[in-house]
Amino acid sequence: MAEPEVVELDAAETHPLRLAVLRTGTPSNVVTFDGDDRPGTVHLGVRDGDTIVAVSTWIPTTYEGEPAVQLRGMATAEHRRGGGLGALLLEAGCERAATVAPLVWARARDAALDFYRHHGFTVVGDGFVDDTTGLAHHLIIRRLGQATNA
Repeated sequence: MAEPEVVELDAAETHPLRLAVLRTGTPSNVVTFDGDDRPGTVHLGVRDGDTIVAVSTWIPTTYEGEPAVQLRGMATAEHRRGGGLGALLLEAGCERAATVAPLVWARARDAALDFYRHHGFTVVGDGFVDDTTGLAHHLIIRRLGQATNA
């Protein structure tokens, strides 16, 4: 059996996992993001055979006036969590982002903060409740080119 591989996707290919993972149990079923079609936006997925089992979106933007890439829509299929696919996807995205900007930022669910910290992200500021999901979040950043704890 082939190893899972990171592949580029179009925005629509991210929608099924965004819905299943990021919108289950929330008041919203919206799976399109501002920036999905912005020039330079990259949608990455992990393909295992013919199945996409993890997705993420990387949008060129700024963070506090500095060139940056925003990570959005990071999602791994429930039955595949804990097997390293999210880490594979995150690191591949950060490698690509490093060619565009010196940092990545995201609005991370509090439930995922340990995962992001383990991969070199720092929590910034106070938490907040995201309007779309109704879930607790924090801003996180990662300076690219820094070693991770992975």
